Amino acid sequence: MTAPSDDLPPGVVSAEPWDGIGNEFAGVRFRKVHTRNGARLELFVPRTEARVLLDPMALEVVAEQNPQFFTELIAMRLGSADR
Repeated sequence: MTAPSDDLPPGVVSAEPWDGIGNEFAGVRFRKVHTRNGARLELFVPRTEARVLLDPMALEVVAEQNPQFFTELIAMRLGSADR
């Protein structure tokens, strides 16, 4: 997996080292970053160069979803969702 630039996103004052997970279909890099408003999890998708910072409240919402929710999101992204 390609490592993203070590440049810090706007508002981030420091960051821990990158880690990542992937398979034959997808790959994501992640690291804990520190902002003036607390810690965030930064996710980076090398294939698209998309990135997002998630705060604890956003991560809690993600963790509370059932697996079917993610299955439906993936189906919509792939264009295979029932219309």
